[in-house]
Amino acid sequence: VSVAQEQNFVIQTANAEEIPVIVKTYYDDVDNFKFDQSDNSISFDMPFDWSPDYVDLVQVVHEEVRVPKTFSPYAEGKQFKGYVNGVEIDQRALLNDPYSYDDTNIVHFLITNQELKKINETLGESNYDNKKMDLKLVPLSEVEKQSTEFYLVDTTNYEPVPTTVNISGDGSYGAGDEIPFEIAFFDENRELIRDMKYVVSFIDENDNILETFMGDDPQMPGIVATEGIDIRKILVPSQGVYRIDVRALGTGFAYEETYAGIGSGIIEIGPSTGKTTPTPEVAPPAAIPSWIKNNAEWWADGQIDDDSFVQGIQYLVKEGILKIPPTSQGEGTGSNEIPAWIKNNAGWWAEGAIDDDSFIQGIQFLIKEGIMKVQS
Repeated sequence: VSVAQEQNFVIQTANAEEIPVIVKTYYDDVDNFKFDQSDNSISFDMPFDWSPDYVDLVQVVHEEVRVPKTFSPYAEGKQFKGYVNGVEIDQRALLNDPYSYDDTNIVHFLITNQELKKINETLGESNYDNKKMDLKLVPLSEVEKQSTEFYLVDTTNYEPVPTTVNISGDGSYGAGDEIPFEIAFFDENRELIRDMKYVVSFIDENDNILETFMGDDPQMPGIVATEGIDIRKILVPSQGVYRIDVRALGTGFAYEETYAGIGSGIIEIGPSTGKTTPTPEVAPPAAIPSWIKNNAEWWADGQIDDDSFVQGIQYLVKEGILKIPPTSQGEGTGSNEIPAWIKNNAGWWAEGAIDDDSFIQGIQFLIKEGIMKVQS
């Protein structure tokens, strides 16, 4: 379907109580709606072509399940697991929205192209001929959350903007765990701000950045909170107080700036509860002296021109001060014209909104395009 459709169903409980449920589908009509009293799960299916060629074309499959909060298995504060064709989907593909309505919990299936491919890989070729997508939502026990909330300010006068950020973590996790943090953006009316593009960094008490999330496309920086809510997992190594820095870049493809701003919150992580997660492989950070950020900031502000910036970077690379991973040198056109997005990246990097590796990606782009010549 090209326009979202709402389909109405009824859950029949063991006490003969009838609970209205709405499935809002953004893809196709759903069928075979079922409620399983043994685990209080809701399941349904819809037409879907699992052939790899078709899956390559699908950006996201979005389905909403709306259940009254008065129905205790789906009450506010619950967590959920989601399954597609029997495969458990990543926690980031299942977003719980208890904020939009006072009386209704909304659970979003946001199954990305990457998640669809992972399901196909898990199930193998036997799934390619499957013409249905089976979705299942299973409520879990209620969890105690620890949270921080703060408003954002603009980056010019540091005046408040109409954006509030709430960040919460599952209290059953602790030091040494990979903790899923929910990040929610609200406007002045306490409504979720949809299609928010943002960057978030997790920082310890010694100002060491544990991880920065800024998306995969350097030309369009920012991760997207499609429904105004996102989940990011971070391995927290030890107990203590952690700072979470958020930069809201804007909404939509045009980065509309009404809700753009920066802000920080503090959250305290307690001892490990015994939940263990594998330690992720961390690439060694790029070696960039902090004073180089001054040049990047001056260039982003227009105080030095493009040629001066390029020449400065070339010198730093040649002298081994700035370490660039091996990059194929492009032929170029002899012009030092630099795309605007790289200048934006430089400004954000100078302000600490993106990490060193993200800045270096822009330099690698200049090398590949032949805009910058680097002597080995």
